[in-house]
Amino acid sequence: MKLKKFQTYVATLLPHEVMLLNRVKQFQDDDRNHIFNTLYHNVRHGVPLKDYDPTIDKRKYSHLMNWMQTKLDGFCTDGYYERLNYFDIRIKTDTISSDEEKELLQLIKHYEPHHFHFLRFYEVVKNYLMFLLVRVRLNDYELIHKFIHDYHDDYARSKEVSNRMTQATVDIVTDYHNLMVSQNSVKWISWLTRLWADTGLDGYNRYQTLILLSYVALLKNDSLEEVLGYYQDLEAQLKDGTYYSKKLLLNYYGNKQLILMKLHQYDLALYYGKLSVSEQGNDYIMYLNNYCFNLLKLGRPKEALSLLIAARPFVRQMSNKYYRTLFISSLMKCYNDNGQYQSARQYAENRLAMYGKDILEHNWNKFFRTYIETLVHLGEYAKAKKAIKKYNLLDREAQFLKNYVSFPYFKWFLALANHKEGNITEAKFWNGIRKEIDRMRTTYQVEPSERVMHLLEASLNRSK
Repeated sequence: MKLKKFQTYVATLLPHEVMLLNRVKQFQDDDRNHIFNTLYHNVRHGVPLKDYDPTIDKRKYSHLMNWMQTKLDGFCTDGYYERLNYFDIRIKTDTISSDEEKELLQLIKHYEPHHFHFLRFYEVVKNYLMFLLVRVRLNDYELIHKFIHDYHDDYARSKEVSNRMTQATVDIVTDYHNLMVSQNSVKWISWLTRLWADTGLDGYNRYQTLILLSYVALLKNDSLEEVLGYYQDLEAQLKDGTYYSKKLLLNYYGNKQLILMKLHQYDLALYYGKLSVSEQGNDYIMYLNNYCFNLLKLGRPKEALSLLIAARPFVRQMSNKYYRTLFISSLMKCYNDNGQYQSARQYAENRLAMYGKDILEHNWNKFFRTYIETLVHLGEYAKAKKAIKKYNLLDREAQFLKNYVSFPYFKWFLALANHKEGNITEAKFWNGIRKEIDRMRTTYQVEPSERVMHLLEASLNRSK
């Protein structure tokens, strides 16, 4: 392939990265303009893909690639944070060089509020001031002292917000993990909403606000449209580099996919989901699980299964038990949706033997729902009944349903197994289920899973 190195690099670029580059480019050279406009189209739109001009000097492609990466590195909030930590270590160990001090002073002189990592920057500048004072170096004292004085109130407020954000995160993420919305989460909504509207808040705290509001919205659907609007509001900061890092963009895409999926906008959600899995970072498996679930919703199970199977080596290296158990459940479901029930059962039982404790602690509901459905597809009712009893799934489910509006599916599967063993009649089986459905419809206006209902009906029809 011609220009292989350049095209490989372009394939790693995200839409908001090329929009950021487009905003700052000032090419005087027509060839560079032509190359950039081609890649801008390909990354932003991609249909139809435009060919790169092979007659242009390859060195211009190389120079442009270097320019793009340099610019992106300059905007990257992660790189900036790492540099601040480096300065802090050098200051505290009395090893900061003259050139490094000049660089830090330039950052202070040209500081623009309110930087994404303002809190860390303020702390480093404060440490630098102490470094100078104890050495009676007063040349730059006025500049640094003025910065500390001018931004003291902003720092105090951001620090207070950061401290409160810790408790808000604990409360909201706990509810999100437990698939329930409680007063512990709801009590933070008005405070978080005010924070989001405050453009004077440091970028890190403000973005954390958006994440927490997203978690609440995913549990409390009536605020989904409002939170989706917040994502639209963030576009300006993403395009001008204020909130730029590749990790942050992947998170933005992944979270936006979840919001859109909840709103049943699966096609648009898939666009952002695909972007979120374009790089294998720390949260790759979380994004991949959501993306593959979206593919299943759109009737593309083969594609989803292929992606998850390809990710298995990555999962083996993971230490995050929550993501790993979520992946296991997702792969089982993909096997089922592709009609590969034996593969699903074998994979489930193998992983249950390896990670049983983790599964019971994280995502037990998703894992066992899928596993029991697999056994029902295979007609292994006695094994399903044994698993329900062995892992106390009825007790777990009863506890779960105290805080979450859903149906007692494990209870229904156990009733199905009992019917298959001749312990209850078909009429009694359906009577119990229909009473539960009528109660939930009347009380909560919710419907049972179509997949479960079809599975139950198909299982009963097998014996007729």
